[in-house]
Order: sequence, then structure tokens, then C-alpha cells
Amino acid sequence: MNNVRHLDYLFDPKTAAVIGASNMPGKWGCDIFNLLITHGTRKVYPINKSKSEILGVRAYSSILDVPDEIDFAVITVANEYLPAAMEDCIQKGVKTVLVISGGFAEIGNDGIKAERQIAEIARRGSIRFIGPNCAGHVNTHAELCTAPYFPPTRKGPISLVAQSGNLGLIVASMLYEAGLGLSKYVSSGNEADLHFEDYLEYFGQDENTGLILGYIEGFREGKRFLELAKEISRNKPIVIMKVGVTDAGSKACISHTSALCGSDEISEAAFKQAGIIRVKEVGDLIDVSLCLLGQPRPKGRRVAVLTVGGGLGVIAADMLGKCGLVVPELSQDTINRLSSVLSGRWSRGNPVDTSGDLSYPCIIPLLEDDNVDAILIAGPVWAPVGFSALISTAPWERDYTVGFDQLLKQVEEESLRNLDEIRQLAHSYGKPIVFSALATNEVKNGELYHKLQSYNLTPFPTPDRAAKALARLVEYSHYLGNS
Repeated sequence: MNNVRHLDYLFDPKTAAVIGASNMPGKWGCDIFNLLITHGTRKVYPINKSKSEILGVRAYSSILDVPDEIDFAVITVANEYLPAAMEDCIQKGVKTVLVISGGFAEIGNDGIKAERQIAEIARRGSIRFIGPNCAGHVNTHAELCTAPYFPPTRKGPISLVAQSGNLGLIVASMLYEAGLGLSKYVSSGNEADLHFEDYLEYFGQDENTGLILGYIEGFREGKRFLELAKEISRNKPIVIMKVGVTDAGSKACISHTSALCGSDEISEAAFKQAGIIRVKEVGDLIDVSLCLLGQPRPKGRRVAVLTVGGGLGVIAADMLGKCGLVVPELSQDTINRLSSVLSGRWSRGNPVDTSGDLSYPCIIPLLEDDNVDAILIAGPVWAPVGFSALISTAPWERDYTVGFDQLLKQVEEESLRNLDEIRQLAHSYGKPIVFSALATNEVKNGELYHKLQSYNLTPFPTPDRAAKALARLVEYSHYLGNS
């Protein structure tokens, strides 16, 4: 069977079993079984040698006793019982397995030998498996979750592979906070059988995956990884956080998943050749994802900065320069057009400092300037996104001649109209417009913020983060030949 299609049994099984299922909350065998029976419509069988029922479901003392074919099994038993459990899976004809158990290659030589034994058993039965020493996987499109404590998740186009279960949970939580949707997630563990490269190949062909994220400590098949990435990145962006770049980090990688980290300089050069977007910080995985999913591909490196205050513009311009982008001079025609809609206090240059004026009308002249390939907005100048939050606590709200609730409604309606128009114009001109603005809890609860999230346009909290993310978008667009 085709290796990639075989993984369908892993991400969308019709039947599943949990070996080591338990009635004790907090144990992997209980928490995972509970997840499987409360999500999706697949048939799930608990396996426990001493219990007749698990969470109210009839239990079987062996997977061999289950009166059904099993596509997928989760093994949660202690490592010394794992070989026998894997042998039973072979005899039953199980196609894919998730091995939660730890105590293998990550602990040294004895663990390495034990892990090899498990891999050899699985190979003999043509079983593909995740792990060992992992924390589960997710497929939102198939209502499948074997990852206890996984955060709230939206269905979406991002697939994430993490060689750290805890880090994977953090990234998933941050994706949710940013309004981004997840397709699939894998905590890959020690990768004794299925490697990062296998998941990359699968996601590359998966119709529900549009963007691939990876937290990587080391590669098992470096050459294959680069060959796959070069092919996939033409159609789907690949964003990688590769760690273990220092001596201390490399040692930590080996003790964590037994991964060999390799030369960071070689990785950097190879990533660029394969079109991989490399990031250095966890938050960059989320920031770059926002840009890739919410923005058109820019045709160049020239960025207009539109800001409500000088300091924000300086921060944006500094980071754009550090990231290899350009803050160009605006055309005289653009300056004239901006002067017609702004007060005499504006900066008359790039960054465009409006000195506090409402500057939504400034966006069209900037989009139409041939010297500009993208716009970075620092502060709530594109629409009064922060206005309602500011005035809702203002001491003078009782002085408004219009009813306060009516005023807030008018502000939000105007903002929503402006947002739709800006989004249309950005894609029409092929020029990204990235936002950075203060978003209080009140703003986040509003309709405007929710709509921004639905468009993958969630504002960055600071202009330097917006600039860094935009630079990665430009880098990827250049790789695709758009500039």
C-alpha cells in the first residue's frame, strides 16, 4: 500500500482500540479513551486485562478478542509490556499505532535497544506508528483527538508537527488565540518509525492542509526532507522552527528525543534552497502563519508605514530595515494626495505619521503608489479599531450628544465596512496590508476583532512583530518568483 495513503488509517480510522484503557482520570489510558469515545462516530474498543468495563463501555482482555477489524490502536502500557502489545497488534492486523509509552531512546543505550526491538516488530507486521514517547495527535476534519489537555481548536488549514508534546500544546493554544484554524497535529516523539519527513509528505498531499508548521530538534532523513520540502513549498508554505543551534541546545535535543541536530549553518542554507521559511522564536510560527494565510504575495520589498504616532513608525522602520526590507520615498503625487486628507501636521514622508488624524483615506494613495509593495499600519489608523475600547471607559462619555450605545454601533459599522474594502483592495493590488494595534479585552470581544480573525488579519501587538512577519512573507514570495 502507498506509504502516504496508509497514514489515512492514522488520521481518519474507522475503528480504534486503546490498549491499557483505564477508569482512572489522569491516566493516559483513561483520558485518551474518553477523547476517542466523545469525538467522532468511529467504533472504539477499550483493552484491559482486569476490567470488564471502561467508562461504561465493554472492555476486552486482549485486542485479539475484539470482534471487529482495527485500523488504529493506542498503546499506553508501560514500556516492558510494549513488545507483547505490538505483537498482538500484528496478529490482529492493526494498520497503525500510537505509542505513548516513554523510557526508550531518550534515556540512553538500553532504551535505544528496546526502541529498535519495537520498530522491528512493527515493521514485520507492516504497522506504521507514532512515537514512542509522544503526546498524541489530532485531525479536526475527522473529529479525532488522542492528545489529552489539547487546547480549544478551530478547524482550519494549518498542520503542525512538533518533536515536543508540551511545545506543541503551546503553539496550538497560540494559534487559537490568534484566530487561526488547525487541520492536523502530531506530537512525533522519538520517531522510531514515522519520521517528520513522513508527516511532511502526507500533509503535502492532504487537501485539508494549506500551511505546514514544524518544531524540529533534528532530522532522521535530511536529504529526503529537503527533496520533499522543495516540491511541497511551491504549493504550500512550510514554516520551521529548528532548535538545537547551540552546544547546550544540541545536547538537550539528544536527551529529549535522541535527535541529532546537525550544523545550524548547513540547515540555514539548505532551508533557503528548499523554500522553507525558518523562524527563530515560538511566536514567529504564529505571526508568519497570519501573514501567509491572510495576505496576498507581495511583488517586492518596499513598505509604506502608516502610523498614528512617530515612535511606532520608528520601531516599524527599524525592524523593516533589519529584516532586509526597504522604507522607500513616496511619489510626489502620493504626498499631494495625502496632504489633501490630512492636517498640516503630518510628516510628509515615509513613515506616514498622521499625528493622530483618522487615516483610513490614506490607504488608497499608498496602494496606488508604484514605489510601494506593501503597507504596515502601526496603531489604529486604518479604522477606529481601538476607539470603542478607549471611549467605553472615558470619564466624559456622558457628554456625547448622540446616545453612547448608538455611537459605538456607528463606529463598529464603519470599521467593518472599511475592513471589507481594505481586504478587497489589498488583494486587488497584490499588496499586503499588515496591522499592529493595541487590542484590549473589550476590543477582542467585538464583532470587528472577530471578523479580523476570520480573515486571518488579527492585529499584531507591536509594529516590530508585524515587520518581522511581513519580511517572511516577502521572502517566500521572492522564492516563488513573484519579485
